[in-house]
Amino acid sequence: MSEEELQKLLEAANSVLQKGDKAKALSLYEEIVIKDPNNAEAHMRLADLYAEKGLKEKALTELLLLGNAYYESRLFKNALKYFQKVLELDSLQIEVRVKAAEIYVNEDMEREAKLEYLAIAEHFLSANELNRAEEYAKKAIELKSLEAHYIMGLIYFNRGMFREAAVSLEILTKIKVNHVGALLHLGHSHVNSGKFAEAAAVFERVLKAEPDSIEALKGLTDSFVRKGSAAEATGIYIQTIDAMLKARVLSDAIEFGLEFVKGSPTNPEGHIKLAQVYEAKSMTKEAAAAYKLAGNYYLKQRAETKGKEALDKAALLEKITSVVPPAPSPAVQKETVTKAPPAGFGQKEAGKAKEIIIERTSVFPKQQIKAKTDPLIQSFINDTADKSTIEKKETAEFSAILKTEAKEETGPLQEIKGEIDELFALSDKHMKDGFYEKAIELYRVILKKESRNNIVRQKLHQAYLLLAQQEEEIVVANEDVKKISSKEKKNKISYL
Repeated sequence: MSEEELQKLLEAANSVLQKGDKAKALSLYEEIVIKDPNNAEAHMRLADLYAEKGLKEKALTELLLLGNAYYESRLFKNALKYFQKVLELDSLQIEVRVKAAEIYVNEDMEREAKLEYLAIAEHFLSANELNRAEEYAKKAIELKSLEAHYIMGLIYFNRGMFREAAVSLEILTKIKVNHVGALLHLGHSHVNSGKFAEAAAVFERVLKAEPDSIEALKGLTDSFVRKGSAAEATGIYIQTIDAMLKARVLSDAIEFGLEFVKGSPTNPEGHIKLAQVYEAKSMTKEAAAAYKLAGNYYLKQRAETKGKEALDKAALLEKITSVVPPAPSPAVQKETVTKAPPAGFGQKEAGKAKEIIIERTSVFPKQQIKAKTDPLIQSFINDTADKSTIEKKETAEFSAILKTEAKEETGPLQEIKGEIDELFALSDKHMKDGFYEKAIELYRVILKKESRNNIVRQKLHQAYLLLAQQEEEIVVANEDVKKISSKEKKNKISYL
């Protein structure tokens, strides 16, 4: 096709576009670039039409072709116009960012160049390409970028060059005094460099800006521990655990608590706080073990009152884990259930059915009651919890309520918050899903708030009956359960 014919076709396409027939115009522009790949105007029109139709990849192809063509021809201003459009569609076109930054430098647009270099450095840092991140962070620093010092600090930190990291981060934090990210990394850099007093001071700066910063509290605890300030470390450790309990980051709290008691094994307050986390996570055996350790250490320190309180708490939780039933209600009919020998049963008992008096709270059909063991045997310095303990957490929580009504105790149910309607809705959901023991827990909470609410009492009664029926079905389904006479020991159901 001659140049004259191509020009007429381009004019026709432009005319169609002006009349609003974009589909026809698009078809004509595509025809033009096939016949004349170097037609800049047709490529430009195609880029706009593709972008308008949401055809991102096609639009990017056209824009990149135009931008690179002008860039190679050293027509930088024209190239920049298309590179900017590329970045509007896809900000992760890093090579385009590099070319755009170079153009900004050549055009003495330092502010724009600085921002591009900073964005490029951040990209390579997030990709853990530290050498390239350093290259562009330094370019940004040459253009007086303050934030680039933060990037350099993180690069050094990730390389384990903590003294160098501290230098870069201090440059930033002298001006941006409340830059929390920089302060946290600066504090950890000081800790890793053995500058514990300086680290503590930095973490305290963070806490002035963000009093509930868990990361700062953890760092401050670590600083005091390594500095040898036991009393200060314990005080901040307690604050840290309380903040983590409030934020419900319980797994992290357990990990942090275990690390603390590992370093300070005879500190009873460390074990107390760890026990509280275990309670919040319904890990009753671990909580009992932690309370027992705390009580024994308190007694060694002649803190008899605190020691007795901790040991009493441990004893209470140990009773719960042994699944001892409450006193039977005279209004409730008793029935007998025999459980099969649990896993790990003694060799002498193998093959024999064992009668176990249980409380009807479990919703795990295949769960079997394990023989009682000393909680101290259960290691609470492991990173993961015993799965059987986690599976029985609902039973432990509910039993704890039945046994502690006359005494104020801190437990998971006391942490349940919300309006009555919300509690009802959640309870009804548990009933619908067949988690009757969880519904019972919530109904009891509602009943404490509204003691004369007969609807709650009816729902609670229904939940207990359904739970009893569920347990009966579980027993029938268990092939190892043997029938026993009604004269033998009975299962017991107790409710208000």
